[in-house]
Amino acid sequence: MKRTNILMGFLMGTVMIQAQPQHSRMMDEGGTGAYKAVMTDDASLPGFTIYRPADLQTTAKVEGPLPVVLFGNGGCQRTSYGYHNFLTDIASHGYVILAVGPWNDGTIETEDVWKQDDDTHALKVADAKELVNTALNWLSAENQRPGNDYYHAVNTENVAAMGQSCGGLQALIMGTMGDSRIKTTVALNSGANSPGDLLDKMISKDDLKKLSAPIIYILGGSTDGATPNGSDDYRLIDHVPAVVALYEAGHMGTYAEPHGGTFAKMTRAWLNYQLKGDQSREALFRYAETGNEFEGWTIHSKNFSTMQTMRLYPEKAITTSDEQLVLNELGEVTNIQKVTDSSITVSLPDADKATGAAAIVCPGGALISLSWDTEFRQIAQWLNAHGIAAIGLKYRLRAGFPDMSKVDQTKGMPRRITVTEFADIKNANANPSVLIGGDPDIDNSVNDALEAMRLVKAHAAEWHIDPAKIGYMGYSAGGGVAVAATVKSTPELMPAFLCSLYGPALDDVVVPAGAPRLFIGVHADHPSVAAGCLALFLEWKKAGVDAELHIYGEGTGGLFGGGPNADRNTPNGSWQEAFYSWLVANGLN
Repeated sequence: MKRTNILMGFLMGTVMIQAQPQHSRMMDEGGTGAYKAVMTDDASLPGFTIYRPADLQTTAKVEGPLPVVLFGNGGCQRTSYGYHNFLTDIASHGYVILAVGPWNDGTIETEDVWKQDDDTHALKVADAKELVNTALNWLSAENQRPGNDYYHAVNTENVAAMGQSCGGLQALIMGTMGDSRIKTTVALNSGANSPGDLLDKMISKDDLKKLSAPIIYILGGSTDGATPNGSDDYRLIDHVPAVVALYEAGHMGTYAEPHGGTFAKMTRAWLNYQLKGDQSREALFRYAETGNEFEGWTIHSKNFSTMQTMRLYPEKAITTSDEQLVLNELGEVTNIQKVTDSSITVSLPDADKATGAAAIVCPGGALISLSWDTEFRQIAQWLNAHGIAAIGLKYRLRAGFPDMSKVDQTKGMPRRITVTEFADIKNANANPSVLIGGDPDIDNSVNDALEAMRLVKAHAAEWHIDPAKIGYMGYSAGGGVAVAATVKSTPELMPAFLCSLYGPALDDVVVPAGAPRLFIGVHADHPSVAAGCLALFLEWKKAGVDAELHIYGEGTGGLFGGGPNADRNTPNGSWQEAFYSWLVANGLN
């Protein structure tokens, strides 16, 4: 192409065009950053627009050499007008952005590039590659040439590939080119198309395997037509850190709002995290803690740390299993049913963050399912953020509700004990078994919890875990499993702490010698459960063992689900803070 030939001649010394802007205008008040930005261009780089701090040399003296962003426009159009507020704001925070298309402040008519044919698709792919091979190489040369604004002011080895919609496909193309200068990819309202879909010739799902750096999909939620494709990309990516950030704003996000709106804030946060090493953003992207700053956003992330799964009984042959997994649109497991082959999933914090503490997490689900998303995956993020290893226990479950033919008719079915009938509870077992010969399903689940403790202690050194700081955390029926495992523990398997969230005992309780400190969280009007949790607390106190009980107001157990995104002003958020403070106060973290 013509602009490529001009650049190659310049780099070879046969064409010497003095770098100089042909146009320059401060858009949208120059952005919200400390360095007022301009939209400009350069005679020696035809066909591209540059967004950068107006005083680039002074900015670089404060910030150091600035990171670079390569931007593909929505519709793969050759104009970045319409994204000028968004791009100006990012540039004003210390970035140099190279965008496809000549300078245009909205007054110049642009060519139509929406012809859907092979040649047009090829041109869109070529534009993406030219951002890397032409524009970025031009900037690299200018960065080394004295006497111009860019001299030693940019870091062309620290680059983000970014674009919106069709331009997001261009960003994916750049991110899969194998260029080591590209340190992250940002796909805005975009995702690779499936065969037969519009623009499917630009990049395929298989090409995602070529990504070599972290990627984020910033999507407009349920009304954004790109959300399914972006979500599907996220589901498929298993080799690099990946994030999905969702906000209900539709396909065009908030780019046209003053300063690019909340989409600009989210994009800046990611760029600061990836290109400027801003570790204050780790909580947002790695651990999905949106806080008040990003209210309304939902974050999903994976592959930042390696999760490993280990079978509890590897010596046993795997027989035919009816295990069922329920997945969400992002490919994340939300629920597990009919477990017969038990295992643990290990999620470790970074070594420099690890405190040595570990929680064996037992999700709930009435012993017929496991609420894996809210009661392991999400809480694992929160635990890891606080330096605590999270060990998800997939324990054996019932195939269904108990066989009624095995009910001891002399006992009848257990009566649901309400919160006003505390006097009727003879011990902490709120729902005594009425099955003849006991309940083997509960026994299997409890034995799995004990085996999980044995396995974690055996691997403690390898996983940088302190054997004296390993405890159980159980939800609902999983809380009952954790309680029973504690009661039946031998001294060498006794946990360091026990946390039961709306999980009363599933069996009679005799507090063992050497029992650990107990933390309980429950809602007052959760039928029978609140009474059982109170009775459990009293059993611990009568045995002279430290225990802490938090009874919240209206609501049911499910409100304790959710991890980093929990509202700290409600029980499902405040219990986490109370639990963490309790761990710290007792030297367990």
